[in-house]
Amino acid sequence: MRRREFLGACGIGLAGMAAGRARADEGPGGATFRDFDVVIAGGTTAAFAAAVAAAESGAKTCLIEPTDWVGGQITASAVPAIDEAWHTIKDRKTGESYKVFEIARDRANMTPNFRAMLDATGNPGMGWVSNYCFEPRNFLNDHLLPLERSLVEKGTLVVFRETVIKSVDVDASKGLVTAITAIRRKPRPGVAAGGYDVLPSKDLPDWYGPEPSSRFDKETLRFEAPKGRDVVFIDATEWGEVLVLAGAPYLQGVEATDGGPQGDDRCGQSTVFDFVQRYADEPTDEPVGPEGVSGFGYDEFDGKAEAWNKIWTYRRIKSAKGGGPAAVGDLCLQNWGYSPKLRAGGNDYPFGYLFVSKADAEAQRADWKGGVDLAVMAEAERRALGWHHWFKNHAPEGIDPRRILLDGDVLGTAHGLAKLPYIRDTRRSIGVDGFILKGRDLTGSIGKKTGRRFFDRVALGAYPMDVHPMSGCEMPAYIVSAHDTLPFYIPFRAMTNEKFGNLLVAGKTMAQSFLANAATRLHPIEWSSGTAAGVAAADMVKNRRSTREVLENIEQLQALVRRKTPTEWTIGGKLYPGPEAGRGE
Repeated sequence: MRRREFLGACGIGLAGMAAGRARADEGPGGATFRDFDVVIAGGTTAAFAAAVAAAESGAKTCLIEPTDWVGGQITASAVPAIDEAWHTIKDRKTGESYKVFEIARDRANMTPNFRAMLDATGNPGMGWVSNYCFEPRNFLNDHLLPLERSLVEKGTLVVFRETVIKSVDVDASKGLVTAITAIRRKPRPGVAAGGYDVLPSKDLPDWYGPEPSSRFDKETLRFEAPKGRDVVFIDATEWGEVLVLAGAPYLQGVEATDGGPQGDDRCGQSTVFDFVQRYADEPTDEPVGPEGVSGFGYDEFDGKAEAWNKIWTYRRIKSAKGGGPAAVGDLCLQNWGYSPKLRAGGNDYPFGYLFVSKADAEAQRADWKGGVDLAVMAEAERRALGWHHWFKNHAPEGIDPRRILLDGDVLGTAHGLAKLPYIRDTRRSIGVDGFILKGRDLTGSIGKKTGRRFFDRVALGAYPMDVHPMSGCEMPAYIVSAHDTLPFYIPFRAMTNEKFGNLLVAGKTMAQSFLANAATRLHPIEWSSGTAAGVAAADMVKNRRSTREVLENIEQLQALVRRKTPTEWTIGGKLYPGPEAGRGE
C-alpha cells in the first residue's frame, strides 16, 4: 500500500483546506487511519463538544459525522430552541420555593464556550419555549464551523462528514476497542440537495451499504489503534451504535425499576421529525398530505382561540416583526407534542419505538444498518408531513393556508423534514463496576440544594425528568409521577463502559437509567458531558490511562475539566459542594 495525504476535513465551508490532514494507508478497500489519538463516533451535540474539547486539549482528534451538519440536535435534528431548566421546586411542608431555573441559568454554571455562542445568537425567532430560538444553519455557520475551522488549522481536528459506523473491532482479552470501520458517501452528480432529497427511512440502507449506488459514491474508512499506541474511542452517537457493535453491555428502553437490569427494550420515549414552515409572501399550492394519518390537535391549547398562534410562536426561529403573532416572513419550527389523554397532537410520534430489539440489533451486527426500525421511522415522517398539512389548513381567519409552506431549505433538505429525527432516549452504556446514573441521584429535598454529590463529578445538569411516553406500551408507575430535579452532577463513571477501558460515552449514550436520561438529554447538558468526555479522552491518551485508572486519579481529571466547564454548582454565590465536603459520595 502506498502512503497518501487524505483531506478529511471536507464539508461545508471547509472544502479545500490544506490544514487538518490525516495520514492514511490507501488500499483497494479504502483508507486506514492510524494517527488519531481520539476517535469519536458522532452525530450528537455531545459529539461535537467532545471533539472540540479533545482537540483543544492537544489530542489529534477525528469526528465521524453521519450528516453534513455537525451539531446533532441543534442542527441536523432541527431542535434549535435551546432547552433550559424552567422549574421551581416547592417544599410541601414549609411552602418554601427553590428556583432551579435561576440556578441553571446563572452564567457561572454554564459551559463558557457554549454560553458565548448562545449570547451571540440570542432569540431572533422570539420563540417562547426558550431564550434562544434560531435558525440551525445560522448557528452552524456563525459558531460551530468557525470553531471547527480553528482546530482544523491547528492540525488537531479532522471531521469526516456523511460517514456512518459499519463495524467495531475489539480485543476482548485486553478490554480494548481496537478499530472502527465506517462508510463515507458522496452524492453523485445530479443528486439533489446534497443527497437530502430522499427521506431518511428510504435512504438509510444506502448510507450503510459499502458498495457504490446510483445515488452515492462510497469509500470505506478504517480508524484503528496501531500496536503500542493508545487510542481512546468515544460513542457519542444518537443510536448507541458503538455499544452494540463492540458487544459492550448496555441498557435500552424503560427499566422495570430505575436503573434495574430488567425492562422493555421496545418501550421508550416518542421520536419526532421536525420541520420548518414559512409564512410566505404569496400563496402557493403544495402537494396534498399523506393519506391515512390522523389524530392531530392542539394538545394543551385544545379548545382555546389562541391555540394556533401559540404553537406558531412556540419554537419560532425567525420573527419578521420582532415578536407578536404570526407575520409574513416568519419561520416556525414545528416540534409539537402528543396528548395520550386527548389522543391527538402534533408531529410527535408515540406509536412505535425507533430502535429494534436488543436481540435484533445483535443479529444485525454482521451487516449493520443503524439498528433502527425503518417502518417506525417512515411512519414518523408521515406523521410530520400530516401535521404540516393539518396545521396549515387550520390557520385562523385572515391567514391564507396556502401561504404556510413547508421550507426544507432552512434545514438543508429537499424533502422538507430534518436530516434525521430527534430522539429522546437511546442505547445507554453500563459503566465501570456496573455503574448506572439513576433518576434518584438527581433529586432530593430542597435543603440538600443539589443532587447526589459524586466524588467523580465532571459535568453539571439541570432539567426535569421529561418523558414523552409512547402510547403503545405502559410505563412503570415510577415513571408516571412528576420528576422535578435539583441541580445535579454527572460523574465520570457515567461516561465509561464496564467492558472496555478505552471506551468513553457522552450525551444520551452515557451509563444512565431511562429516567435519568430524560433529564440529561437536553442541549446544555449534552454539551457539558461532551466537553468533559473530550477532556478525559485527551488526558487518557497523554497519560496512557484506562477509565479505571482515571477514576483512581479523578482529582487530576477534574482539575483539567474545570478549565472547560464547571464541575461544582454556584448557588447564591457559594460553591456546592464546597471544599469542606471532601471527595463526595
